[in-house]
Amino acid sequence: MAFLRILRIVLWSFFGVRKSASHQADMAAIKLPMLPVVAIGLAGGFGALLFGLARLATAVAH
Repeated sequence: MAFLRILRIVLWSFFGVRKSASHQADMAAIKLPMLPVVAIGLAGGFGALLFGLARLATAVAH
């Protein structure tokens, strides 16, 4: 359950719209060292997805 809360925090921060009260409540309830690990993993996964889609688009074009 804690991992899902961290995942939700990271996804909301990628989106950029969040109320301060819910942010403070979430930050008080999680283990802070896991937050950067999840954020870097999600950012890397998103980058890999975009890279794969770009390679697929260029492969189809040739």
